[in-house]
Order: sequence, then structure tokens, then C-alpha cells
Amino acid sequence: MRGNRRTALAGSAVVGMVVLAGCADRSEVVTWTDEHGRVCTGVAVVDSDDGDREVTSIDCDYPPEGRTPGPTTWKPLPG
Repeated sequence: MRGNRRTALAGSAVVGMVVLAGCADRSEVVTWTDEHGRVCTGVAVVDSDDGDREVTSIDCDYPPEGRTPGPTTWKPLPG
């Protein structure tokens, strides 16, 4: 529970900075599982000029015992 709240706060801070700076066309929430089995979430900022992605506010945590992480996803942030 603590990790989800921390991830949401970090993501909100990054989204707020992007909106205020006006430096990107869009941002996406990204989730993946790393090579150690940790579930990771980050905010991908997509550059408007060349389509380059920069992932920030990365937060990784092991899933609860007995659970496995879901599939890797990319979703646009709510607008």
C-alpha cells in the first residue's frame, strides 16, 4: 500500500512539472517487471520533436508473497 501511494505522489509531481513546463506532447504511465522480479512503475515523457521517451519517477517493489506481477503496460495519463 505504501509503495502505491509513493508512486502516485511521485508520478503526480512529474506530471505537474511537465504540464507547467510545457516541454512534451504527452506523458504515459509505464509498468514493467525488472530482471529481479520487482514490479516497477514510471512516468514516460515523450518528446514532441523526435518521439524520444525519457522515463522518470521510477519506483520498484517486490510483489506481495504468493503474487506475481502482471504484464508490462503503457497507458496515456488521464487528460
